[in-house]
Amino acid sequence: MKQKTQSSLLNFFSPPSSEGGSSKKKNAAAAPTSSNGSSKKKAGTKSETKLGSTRKKIEFSPKLKRNPAAKEKEAAHVEMEDVDKASGVGSKRKAYEDFLGTSSEEDEPIKTSKTTKEEKPKKRAGKIVIEDDDDSDDEPAAPASRRKSKTTTRNVVEEWEQDSPEERGDGEESEFSGAEEELSDDDIDDLVDEESEEESKPPKKRRKSAPAATKTKKVASKSFLSPPPAAKKKWGNSTPTSSTKKSAPLADGPALPSSVAGAGNHIHDSLPWLHEERRDINGNTPDSPDYDPRTLKIPPEFVKKETPAMVQWWEVKSRNMDTVLFFKVGKFYELFHMDADIGFKELNLIYMKGDKAHSGFPEIAYSKMSSQLVAKGYRVARVEQTETPDMLKVRNSSLAKKAKVVRREVCSLLSIGTNTVSFLDAPISSQDQVSKYLLALKEAFDATQKSVRFGVCMVDCSTGAFQLSEFDDTEQRDRLKTMFAQFHVVEIVTERFNISDDTKMVLKHAAPGAIRSSLRVGKEFWDASKAIDEIERAGYFKEHGWPGAVLYFLEMDKVVKSEGQLAISALGGCIWHLRRCLIDHELLSLCNFKRYKPSDEEAREARANREAMSAAKAELNQQYVVLDSQTIQNLEVLCNSFNGSRSGALIDIMDKTVTSFGRRMFQEWVLKPLCKIGDIQERLDAVEELGTSGDLMMEIREFLRKLPDLERLLSRIHALGSAYRSKEHPDSRAIMYESQIYNVRKIKDFLAVLNGFDEAMNLTLELGPRLSQSNSPILQSLLKRYAIEDGVQPDVNRGHFPDLTEKLEFFKRSFDQASAKKSGVIVPQAGIDPEFDAACAEIAEVEAELADYLSEQRSALRCRQISYWGKKKEDRYQLEVPESALSKQPKEYELKSRKKGYKRFHTPTIRALLKRLATAEEQKEEALKDQTRRIFHKFDEDYKYWMKAVQCLAVLDCLVSLGLLSSQSEGYTKPEVVAASAANDGKPFIDIEEGVHPCVAATYGSGDFIPNDAQLGIQGKGQMVLLSGPNMGGKSTLLRQTCVLTLMAQIGSFVPAAKCRLSPVDRIFTRIGASDRILAGQSTLFVELAETATILNHATSHSLVILDELGRGTSTFDGTAIAYSVVEHLLSDIQCRTMFATHYHSLVEEYVEDDRVSLGHMGCIVDPENERKVTFLYKLEDGMCPKSYGINVAMLAKLPDEVIECAAKKSEQFERSLQANSHTELENIRLAQKVREVLAEGEAGIDKLKQLWEQARNAIRA
Repeated sequence: MKQKTQSSLLNFFSPPSSEGGSSKKKNAAAAPTSSNGSSKKKAGTKSETKLGSTRKKIEFSPKLKRNPAAKEKEAAHVEMEDVDKASGVGSKRKAYEDFLGTSSEEDEPIKTSKTTKEEKPKKRAGKIVIEDDDDSDDEPAAPASRRKSKTTTRNVVEEWEQDSPEERGDGEESEFSGAEEELSDDDIDDLVDEESEEESKPPKKRRKSAPAATKTKKVASKSFLSPPPAAKKKWGNSTPTSSTKKSAPLADGPALPSSVAGAGNHIHDSLPWLHEERRDINGNTPDSPDYDPRTLKIPPEFVKKETPAMVQWWEVKSRNMDTVLFFKVGKFYELFHMDADIGFKELNLIYMKGDKAHSGFPEIAYSKMSSQLVAKGYRVARVEQTETPDMLKVRNSSLAKKAKVVRREVCSLLSIGTNTVSFLDAPISSQDQVSKYLLALKEAFDATQKSVRFGVCMVDCSTGAFQLSEFDDTEQRDRLKTMFAQFHVVEIVTERFNISDDTKMVLKHAAPGAIRSSLRVGKEFWDASKAIDEIERAGYFKEHGWPGAVLYFLEMDKVVKSEGQLAISALGGCIWHLRRCLIDHELLSLCNFKRYKPSDEEAREARANREAMSAAKAELNQQYVVLDSQTIQNLEVLCNSFNGSRSGALIDIMDKTVTSFGRRMFQEWVLKPLCKIGDIQERLDAVEELGTSGDLMMEIREFLRKLPDLERLLSRIHALGSAYRSKEHPDSRAIMYESQIYNVRKIKDFLAVLNGFDEAMNLTLELGPRLSQSNSPILQSLLKRYAIEDGVQPDVNRGHFPDLTEKLEFFKRSFDQASAKKSGVIVPQAGIDPEFDAACAEIAEVEAELADYLSEQRSALRCRQISYWGKKKEDRYQLEVPESALSKQPKEYELKSRKKGYKRFHTPTIRALLKRLATAEEQKEEALKDQTRRIFHKFDEDYKYWMKAVQCLAVLDCLVSLGLLSSQSEGYTKPEVVAASAANDGKPFIDIEEGVHPCVAATYGSGDFIPNDAQLGIQGKGQMVLLSGPNMGGKSTLLRQTCVLTLMAQIGSFVPAAKCRLSPVDRIFTRIGASDRILAGQSTLFVELAETATILNHATSHSLVILDELGRGTSTFDGTAIAYSVVEHLLSDIQCRTMFATHYHSLVEEYVEDDRVSLGHMGCIVDPENERKVTFLYKLEDGMCPKSYGINVAMLAKLPDEVIECAAKKSEQFERSLQANSHTELENIRLAQKVREVLAEGEAGIDKLKQLWEQARNAIRA
């Protein structure tokens, strides 16, 4: 029995033998080690390093010792118990060497020592004790008789037979049970520090506890975790690779012991089928159009040499070559081969000894490690053990070919775009508040017609919010660029080979940091009809019905409309990707879909609805201002142009929200300013009233500051309450060793939600009445509660806070919160769960019947000393009867056990009651096991009401943010937004006095910023301003400032100006600067003209246009001609508000007498003693500027003096030449005008025409 058990354990990870019978010999040789103590000596040979550091909060080393209670069991097992907190950490276990099929020791003959046999305590056959190789500095050397109780190991391979939760490591005696609280990142860092301290200590020899110890080879100590933070290096966002070539080892990583192979020196670095001869799983080479880079073909001859467990690893890896596998072995996640290289480089994990790259970390550190890799652009697959050794035995009993390793499955696949929060992750951080989107994009491109159409599906996986759309686009992909500017896309899924080069270039520039996946057409990126079939088959919308945003693209019978083929196909590609990541059900079942409409499409539809009204006089009826990608970038709405961060951008100045969901909504407000005057005025009134009530705003903020990220937590609770996830998802089968910690996390999240909504209800009770007395309609209804009734659909955008009191009270009384938070188990109170109540009632009834039966037996035998005995399920409720009372023993009494003076019996009645009791207890246990999910699911049934409350709170947070901006910022005033038809004779206008750019003023200080006016379309001012002046004089800042203040006014914010009055703007166009797009093959002139074409094709009379130095990319004459024609089109055809900055003085001269145009320039002072010395005033002045003062800017830029002198002379020559040419051109123009007049007179003007001809000939000769 002993040899058989030993053999099964030793062979579990052993590679298949190529020599017949060799493995049997090896096992036969190894068998005696359990009796003579050699196994203990062998374990001790793994390391001679003395690791004296202690663990904080948790221990990484379980203690292995014989459990006296388990001595009677025949099956061999190892029981794991916690080590004391002061104990050190041992080296990696020998079982991992078996796992890899390698050995860190020299082969030595096994010697049996009589002395060892005599000194070692006797062991029962089948018991395995593995000695730790650790000596703690805090613990003196103990004699052998005492040391035997301190036998420990680093970890136990999960394939060892384990007969109880305690032995399996997921009960109270878990190796991490010393941690009373969850591990934070700081705690993990503390562990990292201690590991590194262990690495820095010189090796010390183990004190010998037995005189006959076998000599062992010294091995350098190895650590799972990284060096201290001080030694860490900042890693860049390197591209994930499946392997590292041997000639190019990883440049960075932690210091390695001399005996450990470094990066680039492992087996996988020299395998040709991983590098130059690589093929996908179907045998396709990388140059094949069918090549799938996510898969790998592994030679059969290589697989034959691997251990069964490593074969299992390669099977998973071969289908997930684009991911880093966190492969569960016992209580540790292990990284092998090329994945270990990434762990070494990015996570500072230490390589294990051997020629096969290998590193790892404990289960509890998963969240920290995975989040680090995901943030750097990697995909991480978590592979869990989904079978226990006992389950493996049962499975093997029905198999002809026995499985040698427990089953493992991929339980999650994380990427930056699919990073949902699972039970393994730490609580949701309030730092990462910005929505990150996964985008599935489908393109239909007609090269002959140069038409392009897109289908789009976007999802924020943290909240489960989908956006679905299909739209036509321009050749420049303007709408696609705008979408990227509005949404932070971090991952892109497209069809393989079905994306045009122009679209690829847009994706490259619009989302340079996004990771990308190319799916096979049809098989992975489904067409529309297959997508609908898959949705119905999977039942994603079975519970809540099909979302309206999806039905918009379908006919009544679920047939996809012709104009919805691309959108539904994009949804199909998205679903396939989410399904691969195992999060499709939890996201799609939320049914949180919206239809995304390009902002200019909405504006076009609104214009189409204006009937019998001229474009100039029709009022706006679109809902939001259109901001395209160029405008968002040029105005620095979301990020600055310096380093791309949020600091200094418009949203950074305006956003003062205190909640995560409020911050996300505020970004929507900034990107979608209002167009309708009524909506703008209502928001401004609310902001004004809040701004004058500082105490009220502070009270509201104090309430809101206490709230967690309710929006994301609701999504998490939905996923954890899913019946599908509890039954079908691989996580439901995963063997987790820290399940109590994860259960506590779930309950903490749930309690955080309950407490958050409870705080929200307190807000409505305490401050709702005060807001209801407000003059603002928004504030009046925002916290006004309404009773939740079936069939009532209040307008959440108008407020209408749902009354959640009863629902919150239900969940508060559902279970003992303090007990659940501590134990991780929800025990429902009576009346909450019918199944649990029924099981408890049945148990109580059976126990009462047993008590009655006991009374009957006492009466029948006339003995009050009769009682029940037994605690184990199979032995309990035995009637313990004194032998003195058994003179007439009933026939139904069946003897079960006895003790001196007593006999114990079962009866048919007791057996029947016990059967009922066992059934009821099993039902109770099942109900209790699923209780947390049931409570979450019950809560999620009212998802729409919880979300409505969150939206109301977000609106309040945004309004308070704008109120604080108005009250705390100096010089802010309430803008007046009025209809053009009612205030300015139907002409759109802008009237800003003493305006200040908020971002520039915040950077340099408002006191140093020179305010300026911006007046367009008002009495005495033209609808266009032609702006000239010196370089660096502030022209571009003034242009941007006008747009920013207009934007703020229509958001509903106060603006930094003495006065701001305007009619609504439907779209803001900006053409400022032009960086040469060399990679895109687009020159400065092309970019300028393409952006100008967008303006001319889409601008309306209600638009605001700013153009800065149009025509710079060509000659002066062509540039002037282009600029003149654009100005004329804007003035005559579009008639919109425009600010045009230019250095073409001839262009400005053309409009000196034109009432439609106001001329202005940025003032400066020229030093009379040195004309090259100019002082900029940064103040807008009337009239045109005589010079651009480019030479002065050259002096400021520190060009060499000789270059400046040469430039000055050439400038004077060019100026004289231009003046002469201008005079000649003017004479020619006048002559041509006279010719036209004479021709209009007919024959009567022939003599005059001859005279003009002579004048023209003389002018040419001159």
